[in-house]
Amino acid sequence: MKKWIILSIALVAIIILWQAISIYQTAMSPVKDEMERATEIAKQDAGLITVEEASTYNGTQSYIIVQGINGENEKMVAWVNEENEIVHLTKAEDGVPKEDVLKYLQTDREPKEIISITLAMEKNTPLWEIKFKDNNDQYNLHYIKYDNGEYFQRIIF
Repeated sequence: MKKWIILSIALVAIIILWQAISIYQTAMSPVKDEMERATEIAKQDAGLITVEEASTYNGTQSYIIVQGINGENEKMVAWVNEENEIVHLTKAEDGVPKEDVLKYLQTDREPKEIISITLAMEKNTPLWEIKFKDNNDQYNLHYIKYDNGEYFQRIIF
């Protein structure tokens, strides 16, 4: 009798896990499709030969930021909007490196925990978005302009 109970519990656990994975994949498929579409647009319109990274940003508008290498072996960054248009394209070397953004944050603020540093765009301005928790356990979004490293905006909640 114990074997049947254990077998039944294991079977139910497997079915629940299978359904959870199925729901997750179904929910993420539109995001995956948009990432693939933006990657193809960046390859065609920006001349990227290889794509190193693609990420999403959801602010006042949604963007997919595609980073890759073009035909002249230059690292490029393309911001693709919801209408599948490249709204900003730049050489990575023309922007502030991620490491410098981290240094800026550590000199300007005292983060308790850095959650992420990612590319973003607000008001047609390419940005670095820094997510961190401060010493009061408040969640901070700190935006730095991608092209010159100047302060853009800070949101605390």
